[in-house]
Amino acid sequence: MKKERALSILIVDLAGGVISAGLLSVFAWSAFLRGDSTVTEIRELSATIAGSRRVLGELRTSLDQQSTVLKQRQADLAEGGKLPEQTPIEEYFQTLSQVASTHHLHVVRHNPLSPRTYPGLLEQRYAYEVTGTMPDIARFLKAIEDAKFWADVSYLRIGAGTQQGDGNSGERVAALTISIFSSSRGDGSNRG
Repeated sequence: MKKERALSILIVDLAGGVISAGLLSVFAWSAFLRGDSTVTEIRELSATIAGSRRVLGELRTSLDQQSTVLKQRQADLAEGGKLPEQTPIEEYFQTLSQVASTHHLHVVRHNPLSPRTYPGLLEQRYAYEVTGTMPDIARFLKAIEDAKFWADVSYLRIGAGTQQGDGNSGERVAALTISIFSSSRGDGSNRG
């Protein structure tokens, strides 16, 4: 019986040794042989993380630039519709004279009229008279409408021009009231 027992213990020890050797082989294979692919995977993962950090930095820079552009556009939009506080009357009339000349019109006169005030608004009015052909006058009126300054034609009368020669010159006289707008301070000191 001792022999059988010794044999059983030997078989159990042998089975334990085989199992231990198998486990050591699996561990050695995963640590040494498969280790190269793990190192490669770790390097690839590190490169991916570094690339992602670079892209994130670029996105943050782009976001900062777009935020700056957005703030500028919002400021431009807020200022774009505001009436001027000081009206550059001389500049407006120089521009009007250039526009009239461009459209082959002759400025006959421009005289100031009495200003009108409304809550927060000052309307400075001027009598303006030009002569030329009807198509030229129409183009001139369209140019005033498209102008970038706060001016408008608030009165218009077009009549026959001077009759020279045979009377078929086609020249007309346009009498306009040009209203130039600015914000009013309430004290009438905004007359430009």
